[in-house]
Amino acid sequence: MQDEQYIIDSLAIGDWPEDKREPAVVEATMRIGNAIVGDLTEQQYNEYKAIVDDNKDVIDAWLGQNVPDYKENAAFKEIEAGFESDPEKNSPTKLFASLAWVQVNVPDVQGRIARALEEYKQELLAQ
Repeated sequence: MQDEQYIIDSLAIGDWPEDKREPAVVEATMRIGNAIVGDLTEQQYNEYKAIVDDNKDVIDAWLGQNVPDYKENAAFKEIEAGFESDPEKNSPTKLFASLAWVQVNVPDVQGRIARALEEYKQELLAQ
């Protein structure tokens, strides 16, 4: 998914006051989520939700089937390193699994994100 600064830059709201910018980022994040899950089957949605909800059995099963060597993956190692410096963050395995799941199951995820942000940006400009 996308980090907050990417969303702020995409929406061109960096100079907005924090009390206006934060709700816009929250709304954009929701729209990105909807763009990602909008075309999923019920089974896919339930599997993704279980991963996001940190269901360890589903995460382990999905990773075992789709990315069995994930602990050697550079992206996982980067996520894990960030977790060690801030253990309040999401579990590295959960975060990696959710990102990998989206890459496997959602075609053109970056395009969907870009379109959702552009649509919302146009709405913000029209206000």
